Amino acid sequence: MLVTLTLLPLAWALASNAELPDVQFMGLLSNPQDGLTYLAKMEQGYQGEWLYNLAHTPEPHNGAAIFLFYLFLGHLARLTSLPPLIIFHVVRVLAGLFMYFALYQLGAAVWTRVRSRRTFFILVGVGSGMGWLAVALDPTALDTTTNRLLPDLTIPEAFPLYAAYTNPHFPFAIGLLALIVSIYIEVFRPGKHEEPTVYNEGLFLTVASLLLAVVMPQAIIPIGVALAVYLVVRMVRERRAPLYEASWAVPLWFPAAPFAIYYLVVTQINPAFAAWNAQNVTPSPPPQYYLAGYGLLLVLALPGIARAVRRFEPDGDQLMVVWLAVNAALLYVPTNYQRRLTVGLLIPLVYFAVRGTEDYWRNLVPPRLMRPAIILAFVLLIPSNVLAMGVSLLGTVTDKEAGLDNNLLLETDYANLLIWMRVVVPQEVSERPTVVLASPDYSMFVAGWSGRRVVYGHPYETIDAEHKRQRVLDFYNGLDCDLLEGESWQDTRWRVDYVVVGPRERALGEGADAGACVEGLGAPLMTFGDVALYRIH
Repeated sequence: MLVTLTLLPLAWALASNAELPDVQFMGLLSNPQDGLTYLAKMEQGYQGEWLYNLAHTPEPHNGAAIFLFYLFLGHLARLTSLPPLIIFHVVRVLAGLFMYFALYQLGAAVWTRVRSRRTFFILVGVGSGMGWLAVALDPTALDTTTNRLLPDLTIPEAFPLYAAYTNPHFPFAIGLLALIVSIYIEVFRPGKHEEPTVYNEGLFLTVASLLLAVVMPQAIIPIGVALAVYLVVRMVRERRAPLYEASWAVPLWFPAAPFAIYYLVVTQINPAFAAWNAQNVTPSPPPQYYLAGYGLLLVLALPGIARAVRRFEPDGDQLMVVWLAVNAALLYVPTNYQRRLTVGLLIPLVYFAVRGTEDYWRNLVPPRLMRPAIILAFVLLIPSNVLAMGVSLLGTVTDKEAGLDNNLLLETDYANLLIWMRVVVPQEVSERPTVVLASPDYSMFVAGWSGRRVVYGHPYETIDAEHKRQRVLDFYNGLDCDLLEGESWQDTRWRVDYVVVGPRERALGEGADAGACVEGLGAPLMTFGDVALYRIH
């Protein structure tokens, strides 16, 4: 049922598109800007690649074995002869199912009482924060330009239902984390002494670590660091070397270490990925936004956290409180991926929310008010998920202009050109990538749907993004016709091979010279309505 909920907005958008014949719904509702980068990675896998080249930038460069998950999905699309977008959503559904099974397995590993594990599953499965209330009270509370991000409305990896709605790798990573922690809950219980082997959970931990390092390497950082802190705490409290606990930490750390070293080296010595890494910054919002984003769940968890700190019992509480504290601290450690570390943070928080509910809140609330209190809690916890999943529908159901502005919809002529380019336009010209010049918004679709490189297509995945975006704007304003000759970069040179001219590109021209660079392009190679494609070389 929960996974079906993530499909209903997609079905609604597809149905509503039938009433808008001049535009096409492009299949992505949540953060299409990033979603198109995932499709671009899948497109490279579809073409047989296992090394990823930045698809939203024109410079020739060496590929790297990163984003292997989406490259694999591209290979899967090729083997099944299905479009990458279909594979994207099918795997998203499967990843969502896996995540929810894993979350319930974690609840079952912690609690023998069915009521407690069901409470955990429901809270972690559909719970969200109070961001909806913050926006209702202050519409300016959601300002992405100043990093005023309410997690429950803008950071999907932080909440399982929102993650399952957004893409495949977020729920897959959350599910892997849940299973990993469920194993640690079991093996760290008092009286357990079985060493990890290939015949018990040790093998699964190794495989899960490998998968997590491939699918979402940032997700392994909080639990990996938390384990290290946990071992130190056990050593200090018990005045012994925690060799048994360390033996179980090794299957998580060791398989992920080569990936961490490789990612670090690639982003240092590969110029293209060094430039990408320098731009790919996702800072955490101020702490008060996290407080609002986790809202009522945090309130419910406070008694459980206080009890865990006070008693610090080894039966689950020690690991969970260390994980929660370490994860919260890592959100503000100076790295490029602070927000990405929210993946899985809800798990220890809801763990303590259930502890607090069972040990404190049920004793505080009179029995006759318990049922209304539970109903009220869920009424307050669900709206942010509904808002996050529903607001994207506005552009496809009620407001065509909003859908076009937010890259949910695309004019039919532009969509037809994408299909034509994917089939007809070659990927390489003279042993270098084919480069297409188009408006910034349309360039995202060109890279994502056709696999052809663009001059500017994404604020993170275009090398020297701001400079190239301005040059694209200047070209369509008639101020920089030299853009067709490209630029030199790292002893290589790129140049433009095809130019798109349509309503989006003409709308960029504002000055007296607007259109001057377009006038000398000659006859178009192909036209679809008002959209034309010109070949330069």
